[in-house]
Amino acid sequence: MKPCITLLTFLVHILYVVGQEKPVPPEGMVYVPAGEFIMGSVYGDPDERPQQIASTKAFFIDKYEVSNTEFAKFDPTFKFPPEKKNNAAIVTWSKADAYAKWAGKRLPTEKEWEKAARGIDGRVFPWGDTYDNTYVVWDQKETRGTSIAKPASPYGCYDMAGSVWEWTSDWYKPYPGNTVPMEQYGETYKVMRGGSNFNNHSFIRTSQRYYVLPEKIHVYPVGIRCVKDID
Repeated sequence: MKPCITLLTFLVHILYVVGQEKPVPPEGMVYVPAGEFIMGSVYGDPDERPQQIASTKAFFIDKYEVSNTEFAKFDPTFKFPPEKKNNAAIVTWSKADAYAKWAGKRLPTEKEWEKAARGIDGRVFPWGDTYDNTYVVWDQKETRGTSIAKPASPYGCYDMAGSVWEWTSDWYKPYPGNTVPMEQYGETYKVMRGGSNFNNHSFIRTSQRYYVLPEKIHVYPVGIRCVKDID
């Protein structure tokens, strides 16, 4: 069940988006317009509730996750096998945050990440409501954007389901109105999104949240997808 967005509200939103002057994204990024979208889930894990109407300002977001080659331009000591130069870089939160700042960008908030992944219609996966295994990069031997069907999110982002988890800027905290206790809530764990190659399809839903210690990722392959504010 999704929050009720009336036809009038939807049309007003569309007219607002169409009326906005669409800026040209920087190279390797796509544009996400300002406005409302459906965030969270009524059937997922307790931390995805309550499902809500959220909003963001307009922003740019990377089309792909940051590659090993791109990260090595920031950190020359970063090592990776030559055959994985176009694979998503796996780094701790502080390194991801430092890279984003170096690139003149920042890490996305949960709201920004989820909106870029699902658009405004509350879809379950970046491509729609039906799961398809050919849409996902499951093997990290594969380079970015190499799923068989090559699906994109509503705004043109790739690999927002599967591939590697992706860092957000947010601490793992409950959504406003959530009354289900979680001992992990607070400012100890950072939120990562997007699932990964060892997870089942429930982990790659657009509303799925997961938490990890920012500097102790261990078995969690977490990568970077940056956003940039629009002046």
